[in-house]
Amino acid sequence: MTQKKTLQDRENELRLLVATPAGLEAVEELASRYSLVSGRLKPAGRSAVTYILVHERDQGLISG
Repeated sequence: MTQKKTLQDRENELRLLVATPAGLEAVEELASRYSLVSGRLKPAGRSAVTYILVHERDQGLISG
């Protein structure tokens, strides 16, 4: 079984990704997939990182 990441660890991981164009594209794509699965749109003005963190926390994928 995979151990859950902490909120801080996952946020740091995502913030490192958005530092590159390819990583930013990957984060935006992940946010889009989560939006399709959940049926909830990313609120205007909110970052994809925040949206992903909220979704993953709601799904029990991260702790904290």
